[in-house]
Amino acid sequence: MVAGSTAQRVLLVVLVGLLAAIAVVLLTDRPPQVVPAAVTTSSPFDGPTMPPGLRATNFSLTDQNGHRVTLSHYRGQVVVLTFIHSLCHDTCPFMVEQIKGALNDLPGNGRDVPTIGVSVQPAQDTVVNRRAFLARHDMTGRLEFVNGPPAAMRRVWHAYAIQPVTPTVDHSTFVLLIDKRGIERVGFAADQLTPEDLAHDIQVLQRQPA
Repeated sequence: MVAGSTAQRVLLVVLVGLLAAIAVVLLTDRPPQVVPAAVTTSSPFDGPTMPPGLRATNFSLTDQNGHRVTLSHYRGQVVVLTFIHSLCHDTCPFMVEQIKGALNDLPGNGRDVPTIGVSVQPAQDTVVNRRAFLARHDMTGRLEFVNGPPAAMRRVWHAYAIQPVTPTVDHSTFVLLIDKRGIERVGFAADQLTPEDLAHDIQVLQRQPA
């Protein structure tokens, strides 16, 4: 019986050895492409990308100087679009300062980059308040702060999925980059926004064809 048990143990050891050898062969012969394609592909953008083919809805509103601003007029240029409130004291000033920093990082201080801020509180975003807001942030002549009739503003907010200011809810805080073809490409939430990332992504889009 002892001899039989010994023989069984020897066979077991041999079997375990064979299984280990097979495992080594399988591992060493595994094809090198073991990382999923989705992991290896990288975006050229630093900011979060928008769904493919999302066309920016056109609008025509009035800026702080009474000039008509129509989004489609800027086809062929990269556009910075955000949604702001002239009496806001936290997120809106932060976003506008980040945008200003990005423009300052670009050639020519970003003078060739149309930058539009859409009101999220039309009643309070008067001409006087909009001009004062832009002056406080040294963005006079660099950002078109647009407003319009309530029905027109509601259409814009709905088109861009923006929550305006209400008595109980604060507004959405995003900065969008629209490419030369009028497609939304990058969308920064306020807490993701930096001048360096925004300037980088603007330049990526500027290098792309119209």
